[in-house]
Amino acid sequence: MSSKKASIIKQASMVLNTFTPQRRKPNPVYAIPEEDKHISGKTIVFTGGTDGMGRAAVSTLHKLGANLIILGRNEEKGMAVARELNAVDGGFAQFLSCDLASMESIRCCAERIIATHKRIDVLVNCAGAQVPKRTITADGLEKMWAINYIGPFLLTNLLLERLKTSAPSRIVNVSSETEALGHINFEDLQTKHGFDALKPYAQAKLALNAFTVELAEQLESSGVTINALNPGFIRSNLLRDLKGISGIFRLIMRIFASPPEVGADRIVRLAISSRYSSVTGTYTDEDKISEPNPEAKDTSIRTKLMQISDVSTARWRASLSEACK
Repeated sequence: MSSKKASIIKQASMVLNTFTPQRRKPNPVYAIPEEDKHISGKTIVFTGGTDGMGRAAVSTLHKLGANLIILGRNEEKGMAVARELNAVDGGFAQFLSCDLASMESIRCCAERIIATHKRIDVLVNCAGAQVPKRTITADGLEKMWAINYIGPFLLTNLLLERLKTSAPSRIVNVSSETEALGHINFEDLQTKHGFDALKPYAQAKLALNAFTVELAEQLESSGVTINALNPGFIRSNLLRDLKGISGIFRLIMRIFASPPEVGADRIVRLAISSRYSSVTGTYTDEDKISEPNPEAKDTSIRTKLMQISDVSTARWRASLSEACK
């Protein structure tokens, strides 16, 4: 067997082994209690709302009357989603172009949101990506590290003051079961060595969980809560670019994965449920609060990660880019 095929099989096995037989059974759709349906007029910023469980989640939130700001890099698809949502009764949806692989794009998008919206009640960082080969962005970041961690880190910090003035407000970071396989390698955060499709993704999702814990501590008594969610093994387009393993994972997803609506309901629950009104700094594993990878709660790791993240994004947090004016 070639080393490439062996690597593909190993990755598929590692992902599948994180899901126990009980977890592979699709759970029933979440029934939203009446007390959680009163979100008419609330402003929700949502990344990754044009496909899969993100698309299903924004549909539910729109039906409940939310004012949705959907962020994504595919303008044609995003505008189409906004039109589809606004064609039916509910809240109001708008699409803003935002490429999480571009720090300048995130900065410009955040500036636009702040300039046009006096409130942000909920921020959902749902967008994610896996890429087949190591790619460096225009900002010098490994692409999966940028999209799955540094991008959400920057967006959250740029919108944080508006979230504070809108309190009580919430931040939901959509993580992944693969965070359990992750390790934050400070010697190689950009995965220059031993790159594969899983390692940098798992590291980024673990970093997102560590950020969740750290920011929750910083926001204590602010009225802003932040929680991370593993939505479960959900059918998605996340692996669409991984040509070498797409066939294997498509088969795994067809057999074991839950439909997008299941993941969507879990996102909606964290975003609006009164059950989470005072819960912060937690990791919800599908339907219950659980313990994340121990590194996410390690104070020394979190401190070092925040220092590096601050330095990585300082340029875009300091002042408005000329390109945004």
